Amino acid sequence: MPAFDAIKVGDELPPLAKGPVTRQHLVEWCAAENDYYYLHYDERVAERMQLPGTPIQGTYKMALMGQLVARWLGGSGGRLATFNVSYRGLSLEGDTLTCKGRVVRCSRDVDEGKVELELWCENADGVRSAIGNATVAFPA
Repeated sequence: MPAFDAIKVGDELPPLAKGPVTRQHLVEWCAAENDYYYLHYDERVAERMQLPGTPIQGTYKMALMGQLVARWLGGSGGRLATFNVSYRGLSLEGDTLTCKGRVVRCSRDVDEGKVELELWCENADGVRSAIGNATVAFPA
């Protein structure tokens, strides 16, 4: 769990790896979102759409990136102030996803310290399929 005064630009968050992502994970995520779009669990639909496999939901990757930040924060008293993700490519059933992040800016005002993070989700080949950023606020 980080203390604000110990955080420096360039610090890396401990990576979070999940996988291989199975059909079961994809179906469970459909249930969690109450979004049963066939594409995410029926390879025949993916094949008809000329995709190389069954795609992992973008929101699944976003949730993993949020978990990465929450795990890094631990019980530090920091809170997630902003969180944005952009989907950049396919991740497919069977992939192992690794979410990573690094500190890109630290600032302090009277009320709190703020840490800006660069985040991404990549496959086993290091290809980034989702990128994002977050701002974490720490009490003064």
